[in-house]
Amino acid sequence: MAIACVSRVQLVFSAKDLADEDVLSKSDPFLILRDSATKRELGRTEVIKDNLNPVWKTFIPVDYKFETKQTFHVSLWDHDGGGNHDALGSFEFTMGKLMSTRGSTLTLPVVNKRGSVTIVGLPQGQLKGSAQLQFRGRQLKNMDTFSKSDPFYYLDRILPNGQLQRLYQSEVIDDNLDPLWKSQPFIDIQTICSGNLQAKVLRFTCFDEDLTSNDYMGEFECSLEELLAPNAEFRLVDPKKPKEFYGYILLSQKNFVKEPDFLELLKAGLQLNIAFSVDFTGSNLEAKNPKSLHFYHPTQPNQYIQSMLAVSEVVQEYDSDRQFPCFGFGAMLPGSKEANHFFHLNLGPNPYISGMQAVIDTYVQTVQQIRFYGPTNFAPTIQNVSNGARQAPGVYTILLIMTDGEITDMTDTIDAIVQADDAPFSILIVGVGFADFSSMEQLDCDNGALKASNGRVSRRDIVQFVPMRDFSNRPGPDLAAALLAEIPTQVSKWAMMNPEAVKQFGAASAPPAVVTQSANGSA
Repeated sequence: MAIACVSRVQLVFSAKDLADEDVLSKSDPFLILRDSATKRELGRTEVIKDNLNPVWKTFIPVDYKFETKQTFHVSLWDHDGGGNHDALGSFEFTMGKLMSTRGSTLTLPVVNKRGSVTIVGLPQGQLKGSAQLQFRGRQLKNMDTFSKSDPFYYLDRILPNGQLQRLYQSEVIDDNLDPLWKSQPFIDIQTICSGNLQAKVLRFTCFDEDLTSNDYMGEFECSLEELLAPNAEFRLVDPKKPKEFYGYILLSQKNFVKEPDFLELLKAGLQLNIAFSVDFTGSNLEAKNPKSLHFYHPTQPNQYIQSMLAVSEVVQEYDSDRQFPCFGFGAMLPGSKEANHFFHLNLGPNPYISGMQAVIDTYVQTVQQIRFYGPTNFAPTIQNVSNGARQAPGVYTILLIMTDGEITDMTDTIDAIVQADDAPFSILIVGVGFADFSSMEQLDCDNGALKASNGRVSRRDIVQFVPMRDFSNRPGPDLAAALLAEIPTQVSKWAMMNPEAVKQFGAASAPPAVVTQSANGSA
């Protein structure tokens, strides 16, 4: 389930060269901020006497929601003691545009009058971070006859309804009753306990790995406060056999890692880049068929177009050049007799397309030139775009994959996602049409981290999946909100894992490079 990222931002206003509406003195300006959609007043500044270049002291607090396009209306007035204030002009701005500028500072001209207004967004600080933990065992019970136990552990979050949410699975330590696990999972403090450090929200369960079935080696439950206490030691117990001895678990290392704030990253110069990937497999039906998911109607956009427009409406505010890399998969290209699992949407050497209207136009043209085929392979696209994302300092890439069916290379796809957990990269998946998308849910790590075929566990969640049919009434704003809600957290987690990369934000200028595959999908 996506949890929306809501941050409190203080807006500070100043103006320059405002119109002078008074005869014997200068204007006495103040401004009013409203939500453009609801017309609700959010706040107003104080009045500054006789000043055409005011710097208002009053901060106006607003809730910043990355996943929503927030448009605000600013009206400026010359204060009149009798209540008949003179209009000094107005203008609108989006929070996305403001917060995506370096320094979160935006200067805009006043419409219908003279002058300009400068807005500064100041994030209100909140402690966010993770505890990085390394566990070790002491005097664990031996579950084997001819050798020693091969212990590993699960770390789970205890949900309010009593269910368990898998946070981490460790590696196996062979033949060892005093294991030191090398892996060091991150525990998000705010997410796990919602600020209540005393709540028993964690369960540690130990097992002995066997070929047939793993042997239970006890468990314990604790709060974050207990886990992070000095010299913390926990006795493994079996609730059904409380007197039986299974050994102890200790923390070899524990470090608090402050999580970089998403708004501070934007303020430092982080750019977001959206990449599109379109499913052209045969199950979509040929585009000329009115029942096709790719059927084009000039006034009734299909679900692929709706998805691209919904996400770009929000993300393009954070992309200074609005150059969008666009791809396709699952089709035979002109002159080819083999399916291509990763190709440029414009069928040319450069995948970048300038502006969203050009993206839609290119999509409509390409649909007429290719032959829908299959299968539905995600891995080539994820591998190529994530590799390209690594090559662009100061840019975080968001890949939107639109598909009408089940993934046919699920193992390779999971491997590619886990491999990409260190890249400045997130994946949004939209299920178009009415197929069974149940297997897609496992890619969204709401119920535990993804595990690759080689045993490696993903260190952060980078995938969000939603079916388009759930948003038939409001396919634009609501779809974008559901898809993008977790992006701020995913970006912050990446920045925490890659502190050296964050230092390169000043170098952000070019869009991310993309490693292109050959026509058959091989690198």
